[in-house]
Amino acid sequence: MNRVLYIQNVEEAARELNKINVSSQGVKVMAPKAISLAIKLENVKLGAANILKQEMLSIGGDAAVARGVVEGKEKISDVILLGNADKIKKIIRKLKFQTIFDLSEIKVDLEKMLKQILEKSVKILNCNGKEISLNKTRIIGVLNVTPDSFSDGNEFLNPEKAVEHAHRLIDEGADIIDIGGESTRPGAEEISVQTEIQRVIPIIEKLHGKVPISIDTCKAEVAEAAIQAGASIVNDISALRFDKSMINVLKKYKNIPIILMHMQGTSRTMQKNPFYEDTIKEVLFFLKERIDLCISNGISMERILIDAGIGFGKRHSDNLLILKKLREFHCLDVPIVLGASRKSFIGRIYDSTPQERLAGSLAATALAYQHNIHFVRVHDVKEHKQLLQTLEKIGETI
Repeated sequence: MNRVLYIQNVEEAARELNKINVSSQGVKVMAPKAISLAIKLENVKLGAANILKQEMLSIGGDAAVARGVVEGKEKISDVILLGNADKIKKIIRKLKFQTIFDLSEIKVDLEKMLKQILEKSVKILNCNGKEISLNKTRIIGVLNVTPDSFSDGNEFLNPEKAVEHAHRLIDEGADIIDIGGESTRPGAEEISVQTEIQRVIPIIEKLHGKVPISIDTCKAEVAEAAIQAGASIVNDISALRFDKSMINVLKKYKNIPIILMHMQGTSRTMQKNPFYEDTIKEVLFFLKERIDLCISNGISMERILIDAGIGFGKRHSDNLLILKKLREFHCLDVPIVLGASRKSFIGRIYDSTPQERLAGSLAATALAYQHNIHFVRVHDVKEHKQLLQTLEKIGETI
């Protein structure tokens, strides 16, 4: 039966070619030709835009540029290269000796992007000595020890119940437990450092050594106390903006990863008319700036994770667009965390309480798997683990 093949990556392309007994050299040459690409380059100079357009056309691809570029009326344009991985390889070779109009920098960026697509490399996250292989989508189990969190507020404020629940999450398949002592729901009031420490430290001490513990906090003092108690990851929804001392904690503890999240405003103000002209572009720009801040302070890329911040200063349409475009966040070349579990955007899709949003949460995790996202932060670990196991088994099928 004749049919269209839907090929998601170069490994799938190679498998299909091998099935029809293509030579090993033929597989190597032709697999990249099966991967269709649209690569967006921003703020390209007029000369470079025209050269890219001409060179892509010469190899059978194309390049979309702004109106007026060809006539020389626009001095700067975004450019979208249209072709396949093989054609991007060719354009890189053509740019090898081009040094004008910042084309050498564009060549380097294209090489990085192509490497991400074609070379299967597995990142390893070192959580203060405990390593997690990111060869598949991993699970972060949520443990809120607060009286007012949107989903499970007051449910695990008792330390014994919290520890018991954490053990259950670990048994169900959580790779990391993320502990938060302060609610970050829209409109949440800030609590003192001491109150937050009193809530989280007893639990961290009792869980230390089971799986890596992430401390969900924006406060440097809380983060340091948590690390001393056994936490091995810092999850800062402000991306180091709310407490300028947080960067010093990360400098001091050199094997502690940091999750940088995007958010407009603060927990109290983030849902008061959030607005974006280009959601993905603006979120990426923010996260790139925070990554650069970390690197300039001696925090290596290997320690950095990013989170686009579903529900944090986002309109409903922004949340859905981020989920649709998750794969584009790989351009930052650091592990990606998705936190969509039980959030209110699901309740706008179908009327539901947080506890009734399992189906929507699982849908978001399925998208995360499809887009090769490294971590999903979830409340219902057992169900998400079973979903991922099923998807992994399907993915392994030849």
